[in-house]
Amino acid sequence: MRIIVVKIGGALIAENFHNVVKDIADIYLNPKKTYKLVVLHGGGPQIDSTLHKMNKEPKHFKTPSGYRTRYTDQETVEVAIMALAGINNKRIVEALQKKGVNAFGFTGIDGASINAKRKEKILVLINGKRIMKRGEYSGKVKTVNTEIIHYLIEKNYIPVIGSLAKSEEGDIVNVDGDRAAGCVASALNAEILISLTDVEGIYKNFEDKDSLIKELKAGQLENILEELKGGMKKKAYAALEALRINVKKVIISTGLSERPITDALDNQAGTVILHD
Repeated sequence: MRIIVVKIGGALIAENFHNVVKDIADIYLNPKKTYKLVVLHGGGPQIDSTLHKMNKEPKHFKTPSGYRTRYTDQETVEVAIMALAGINNKRIVEALQKKGVNAFGFTGIDGASINAKRKEKILVLINGKRIMKRGEYSGKVKTVNTEIIHYLIEKNYIPVIGSLAKSEEGDIVNVDGDRAAGCVASALNAEILISLTDVEGIYKNFEDKDSLIKELKAGQLENILEELKGGMKKKAYAALEALRINVKKVIISTGLSERPITDALDNQAGTVILHD
């Protein structure tokens, strides 16, 4: 049985939740299906929304390498636990259960399923100056323990995993959902990693919606990486990282359609990224 890992961002949970859940359910309940799904989700917008409700301002910065990053201090990681392990994870599980899908929700801290090295400090740009921000509770995924995930797959559950991890010291840390999904896909020897986003895929020219790139080799993506903007640059980097750790195929595709996962699997949407 083939395994497909699907990464869902928090923006899609906010914008196209019903269709994403319905598509997962349709695939799960299809008696002719030839693969099992594993869902990994983020929750950036929900973290920001919860912080605002607490009259706290989210802390986002640009890194010297050009990526936008969140500063996750102790207060923010508490909110990340609420948003990822609580609101998003349980709402996805609830919605899937209503569709007849036996979903099982947890995060990477549970059973030490996702293990990361904590970044205790991050280098950011503030007014053009490089500033070291300490007290950081984010992490870089190092290992994935697949025992629980495989057990759930074998018992016909859909694992729904929130992107929190266990640090080497045992702390809960926030991890990048796309990079965590790549590590999970690699550890499971998944056939495909689908990264759902709020655009159609990777464009030659983002302003020209007819310039969608349907297929790329890893080397070609590396060559245009610096030309990509915003969140797509981060997703593309995560896709390259996934291919380097032996994920067979990555698809970056829209999660805003009626059948986002099915369309990606049927080559009806998105950008397919393959090994050279």
